[in-house]
Amino acid sequence: MLDYLKSRREDVIAGLVTIGVGIFILTEAFDYRLGTLTRMGPGYFPMLLGVIMCLLGGILVLFSEPDAPQDETADRTVKRGVILVTVAFLAFALLIERVGMVPSVTVAVFLSALSNRSTSWLTAAILAVGTAAACWLIFSLLLGLQMKAFW
Repeated sequence: MLDYLKSRREDVIAGLVTIGVGIFILTEAFDYRLGTLTRMGPGYFPMLLGVIMCLLGGILVLFSEPDAPQDETADRTVKRGVILVTVAFLAFALLIERVGMVPSVTVAVFLSALSNRSTSWLTAAILAVGTAAACWLIFSLLLGLQMKAFW
């Protein structure tokens, strides 16, 4: 069992983190009324999300592939990805209340897209602008959520 975990370390860690986040969401969802399927309460969707995250994390742990041997270039690429995705999350968290949803999503998606070395700056920019526009359309216009889209 220990050899299994060692040979599939990244997938197992990712699965366990996903399960942990799912459990956290589940515990927080219990503070809200669940309601029924036809009359959903405020805790219904978070509960569903938590269950799905726990299931996906379990699937990730169970079906993880052995780690491939990596050379130094692949190791730098992985570090670049981890750093850029972390910076993207932090940028979104720090910007959302200051500059609004559209600029925050644009910055976060742009940085995340650049974590893949094969993604060009232009592709990342197009993806970022398209995702921000879709978020604005869905959340502000269609759903009418009360969050500022821009400054």
